[in-house]
Amino acid sequence: MTDERSPLRRRIEEAQWWYAIGKQSLNADWHLRKVKSKGKGPIVLGRPRIDADDMVVGDSFSLWSVHRQTLITGWGRIRFGDRCFVNSGTIVFSAREVTIGDDVALANEVYVMDSDSHGVEGRPVKEEPIRIGDGTWVGARAIILPGVTIGRRCLIAAGSVVSKDVPDDTLVAGNPARVIRKLEYPEGINRAWHN
Repeated sequence: MTDERSPLRRRIEEAQWWYAIGKQSLNADWHLRKVKSKGKGPIVLGRPRIDADDMVVGDSFSLWSVHRQTLITGWGRIRFGDRCFVNSGTIVFSAREVTIGDDVALANEVYVMDSDSHGVEGRPVKEEPIRIGDGTWVGARAIILPGVTIGRRCLIAAGSVVSKDVPDDTLVAGNPARVIRKLEYPEGINRAWHN
């Protein structure tokens, strides 16, 4: 099959592609200007609000904020590993610490918050660290509650409310989230998701 486009059309499309990549890279430089450290090659699409006081992002960090504004905020520590993806409308709030490993994908409108913001029934505010293991995929509109540790290569189903720890290589779903099954990966697969 031959390429039917004219040489001029191919050059125009190539220039448009490079323009889009450059724009996303400059957008990342602007929106990540206040982070403590950022790795190589970040990309930001749209207009997120990023005002976290203590944030670090690894290499190839990608963030979209298109149909809904993405918010990453708080006075606690926020750590993103390498090759993380954060989709539109996601909220990550840290009062204490949120640690997100390498190759983690947060789908659209995920809610990650290490504090319940207020006490109930006379009890104090709950502020406990959240840890999301390498290669995990958190589905659309899932909620990760304070104190939760999610293992490596887990799948958190869309709409799940995760209130307890999740072991490695596990699919969880529901409210509250419960184990659906153990995940089995072929040799060499490091993450639950692919693009």
